[in-house]
Amino acid sequence: MVMEAYFKDLRAKIGHDEIIMPGVAGVLFDETRTKVLLEQRGDGEIGWSLVGGMQNLHESAMTSLIREFKEETGLDVEIASLIGLDTNFHHTFPNGDKAQIPMTLFEVTQTGGSLQADGDETTSLQFVPLASQPTMYNPQHQYAIDQLIKDIPYGWYN
Repeated sequence: MVMEAYFKDLRAKIGHDEIIMPGVAGVLFDETRTKVLLEQRGDGEIGWSLVGGMQNLHESAMTSLIREFKEETGLDVEIASLIGLDTNFHHTFPNGDKAQIPMTLFEVTQTGGSLQADGDETTSLQFVPLASQPTMYNPQHQYAIDQLIKDIPYGWYN
């Protein structure tokens, strides 16, 4: 994970103590709404991931997700709707840094660009059938996929 300067500066002051790092993720369905765009990460993690990342300082959740989609997939997207919130995910990174990562999950629609992995954070992109119950490397993203499979009409939160 590429950590923005803000988080690096903060870590220099507080070490590995737990901090809050707001995250965003997006769901881009195929035209049949049975498949969702997933990525294989370039940081050695095994399994799929939703497209997304950390919200930068002075950036809205929506702006963050639009930026992450462009960086990781080459696609221009717009926010279609709020799908869910997961506010109680705690994670310890391999270097010992601890964080609570509240994630806002949006559905997005493609407005332009062409699908291409950035080759850095993302090595592969694929529309994966939800019915196949894809295995996510990140438990928070797994929770989100599980909720999508349940197709809760009013969204979800945790």
